Amino acid sequence: MTVMRVVLYILTFDTLVLSLMVMDEESCQEVEEKECGICHTIYMEECRMKMMEEMMPNKVSVCNNVTRYENYCTTEMNYREVEEEQPICEVKMMNNDHSACQEKLDSGLKNFSDPCKQVMKCKIGMKKMKKSYPTTLCEDIAIGQEEICVDMVKLKKEKHEDKYCSFHPKTVCQQEEGKECRMVKKKMCNYMDIQE
Repeated sequence: MTVMRVVLYILTFDTLVLSLMVMDEESCQEVEEKECGICHTIYMEECRMKMMEEMMPNKVSVCNNVTRYENYCTTEMNYREVEEEQPICEVKMMNNDHSACQEKLDSGLKNFSDPCKQVMKCKIGMKKMKKSYPTTLCEDIAIGQEEICVDMVKLKKEKHEDKYCSFHPKTVCQQEEGKECRMVKKKMCNYMDIQE
């Protein structure tokens, strides 16, 4: 439907009301009327209550059941033999001149003024050792369900009663002496009032 819009400004009780007059092209008709005197077209208002459909925003809650999970971890100890550099020590009997007591005894020399002492001698060497390596394993375990709701805005079609007005054209003439009547062709259209 092709529409033509006419904007009217109506000032009532110091309040500006913007009224949109929309021409209903489907109602237009070519008419031939007899006009006598000075004529002009006026629009007669006709209003009625009409059920209107409108998309209105509505707040709705959308709920879903979701499974809750908990992270569960366990640690296991694994053992492995490795070779590492370690001090290798032994205890020897030594005298004050750092010679082994046994060597002196084997040579037949006995010196009671030079007593033997326990001395620890160490050297760096490769030694096998058992080392532990902790391994942690984690997994998600279902512990139950819970309902999670989210608020959303959805458009919902609603019907409500509204005032619907239309304006129908009518030719009004004021007779004037000396003026003859004439046949006039004109296009007559209805208008719809849309308040903004």
